[in-house]
Amino acid sequence: MSTALCAALAALALALVHAARMNAWREALRNAGAGGAPEAATEVEPVSVVVPARDAAETLVPLLQDLHAQTHRAHMEVIVVDDHSSDGTVALVEAMRPRWPDLRLVRLEEAAGKKAALSAGIAAARHGLVLFTDADARCGPDRVAAIARHRAVHDWDLLVAPVRTQGEGLLGLVQVEEQVALSGAAVGTWAEGAPLIAYGANLAVSREAFTAVGGYTGDRWAGGDDVFLLHRLRRHGRPTALSMDPAMMVTVEAEPTRGGFLRQRLRWAGKMRGVRLRGATLAAGSGVLLPWMLLGLSALVLRELRLGQGALFTLGTLCSAWCAWLFPTVAMAGDARRILFGHAAPLRSALALLAFSVLAPLIALASLVVRPRWKGRRV
Repeated sequence: MSTALCAALAALALALVHAARMNAWREALRNAGAGGAPEAATEVEPVSVVVPARDAAETLVPLLQDLHAQTHRAHMEVIVVDDHSSDGTVALVEAMRPRWPDLRLVRLEEAAGKKAALSAGIAAARHGLVLFTDADARCGPDRVAAIARHRAVHDWDLLVAPVRTQGEGLLGLVQVEEQVALSGAAVGTWAEGAPLIAYGANLAVSREAFTAVGGYTGDRWAGGDDVFLLHRLRRHGRPTALSMDPAMMVTVEAEPTRGGFLRQRLRWAGKMRGVRLRGATLAAGSGVLLPWMLLGLSALVLRELRLGQGALFTLGTLCSAWCAWLFPTVAMAGDARRILFGHAAPLRSALALLAFSVLAPLIALASLVVRPRWKGRRV
């Protein structure tokens, strides 16, 4: 057997393993997106919604309007925790409070970071179920009720709920499709028993469980309030869950500038160094590096290939390997996109996949040495 054929067969074997994994993720997506708890689950507990805010005057009012319009509003409170904002965040909240008795404001004495703001919000919460929401998110009117109903049936201590990104232009397209793929990966790795992804913009937690595991005590990372809390609860044997129920979904805007986009990705990649799940990290890394492996094997095939017997078979095997990588991944992204947006977009997903395949390893390497600033703090 020639060297070229061996390399092509190796590429095909790697791609087929990846394809089988994508098919399993698609099945998990279908289960996760199959609607929320039955309407019959009417005995639902009240909810405290905690919104950490730092210099959020431009985005906070639309979110508060969404929360004020919740169907669950009679059984919920909203706590805005001001992390020493220098804009009009506090004044905006104070202006809304006279007409909204269940809107509360907690002010930190110094800029202490998002984890400190979340901890202060939980400490101030009157209810046992706490929902974290970023100050730049938007949501539909049934979001809080859907999460409360889900807990009434499934009895978890932490729930990861869906997040959708909206954006314009090429940069926005990449971020929208990236979030689609990450949503699929979140569901897939969860089904594999080693979740790596959670969303601080849409996370629900039991106040009792948060306190029992020590909250963020001893956590030295500026970011990762979502992923690290998820894994801390799992290490303590606390039940966790994930849902892709569209009723629970929040929407966030894509980063509008290239600099903001890169800083955000460096922040996300950097916090993954703190995740202590070696098998899961290796599996995620292999998925990111697979197209580079295929590229290397393709270069070897083309270098060693000789015209004559078996050349067409070798090239066909190599093309099959690339197809086995591309098409199942795009199909998985399409399933996630149907949940988040109601329809698939195969061409957009394929283009974004190619861009992500180039950018992800470079950002992961850069995150080892670059520490971006986020809201005035070094990550």
